[in-house]
Order: sequence, then structure tokens, then C-alpha cells
Amino acid sequence: MKILLYHDIDTTYEPSEKIDAASLGTVARLHEFEAQMRFLFDNGYTVISVERYLEHMRANTVSPDQIALTFDDGHVSNFKYAFPTLKKYGFSATFFIIADRIGLEHHMTSMQLRTLRKNGMEIGSHGLTHTWLPLLDEKAISHELIQSKMFIEKAVQCPVLTFAYPGGHYTRAMLKEIRHQGYSAALSCILGVNTKITDPYLLKRLEIRRGTSLGEFEKALKPSSIRMYSVIDQAKTALKQFLGLKLYERLRHSLYHLYPFKR
Repeated sequence: MKILLYHDIDTTYEPSEKIDAASLGTVARLHEFEAQMRFLFDNGYTVISVERYLEHMRANTVSPDQIALTFDDGHVSNFKYAFPTLKKYGFSATFFIIADRIGLEHHMTSMQLRTLRKNGMEIGSHGLTHTWLPLLDEKAISHELIQSKMFIEKAVQCPVLTFAYPGGHYTRAMLKEIRHQGYSAALSCILGVNTKITDPYLLKRLEIRRGTSLGEFEKALKPSSIRMYSVIDQAKTALKQFLGLKLYERLRHSLYHLYPFKR
């Protein structure tokens, strides 16, 4: 099962507030997103949330035409632009929310989140503060997991069962804690396709970035492209381990225009 990852969406008349190249690179243009969703619809894909994917996994009913759709951060553009497009095609998705940003500028309100949920969308946690978990001690990690779950559940008035690692960063040691805190699955930014043997607390995703043409989008879904990007992803992981997470991200942001592996 392929799981797609999006962040914000912007338009020519309502451009993103993000100004640095690395952050803006995660913001899909509305016309790109609409074309990509239309492609999935026209080609017979069933687009579902992570909770529905997990149900199919448990029932052994996953099929090649199913794709799960996710949005990280809880940006208000998800409600204004992604949601109407998803409704148009009868798609569902999972929206991972940063708990302490609910209702803040550029982020969705509790009412908007409840509207998403009432229309068949899943709401998951993206942490309390979006702090990268590997930078925290065990007590602080537990706080992020527990408080974000409680805060979002109170806002949405329904259970929160899935988690997306802030920045995609994790350590193997924290997987048990996520399970312990009542989450059914956790999503990484590891690039690849999920199978029956994939750890449900390390689900893989394919990130769709700004400037992805329809041809590139179609190509990104093909196994050969996924294998190539997976090799690149492994090289990036090795570089992070060598440089350390903070230095790697600082260099990536400052040298983004020279960075060859933006996906």
C-alpha cells in the first residue's frame, strides 16, 4: 500500500506564508494537487485514510488500487483547498495535527477539524509542539505523545489512534512507547511501499512536493521510481547519522538551492 504525504497547499491569489526555500518546497500548488487527485480518480484508485488502510491490513483486503492520503501539520489550507477537492472525488484522508497550534494563525480550528471528521476524514497527532522526538528525553517524549493525543481528542471529540513523527524523525527505542500510549500506528518519512510485514509504527510514505508535475506524479507511483528514491532516502539517513540531526537540517536549509535530493 502506498501512502502519500502532503503538507500545505497554496494558490496564486493566496500564496504561502513560508518564505525559506526548504519550507516552501513542501507546499503544493492547488492546481498541481487538483490534477494529481483527478489522475487518481480517473485511473480507478481508491483513496483512503490511514485508519481505513489499517482495517484493510487486519482483514487482509489490501489491493493495488488503494492509496492512503496524509497531510502533516494541520495548516488551514488543508481545510480550504484540500478538503473540497477530496469531497469532489469521494476520497478520504488522514490529517496529522500539531496540537498546540489548533486555532492559531494559519492553522485549522477545532470546528474545522470536527467538520473534517464528520465528513469521513481521520484526525491524527503530529505531536504537541512539533519538536523532533529524538532531541527529547524519555519523559518529554511521553509528554508529547500523551498531551497531544488528549488535546486533539478533546478538540475533535473522537479517538486519535495514529501518529506522524515530527520531521519524520524517530528512534527505534520510542516505538514501544508510542504503542504503549494507545496509538495503533505511526508514520515516518521513510520512502517506500508498505506490505504485510511493515512495522505499523514505521509506516512508509511518498512525499509529494511543490512543483511535482502530473508526469512526475505518475512516475513517482511506479515501483522503479520508488526503488530509486528509496536508495536516495537510505543515503540521506546515513548522512543524518554521520552529521547529527541538527547539523544536517541546518545545512539542508541553508544550502537547499544546491541540495540534489529535495524529495
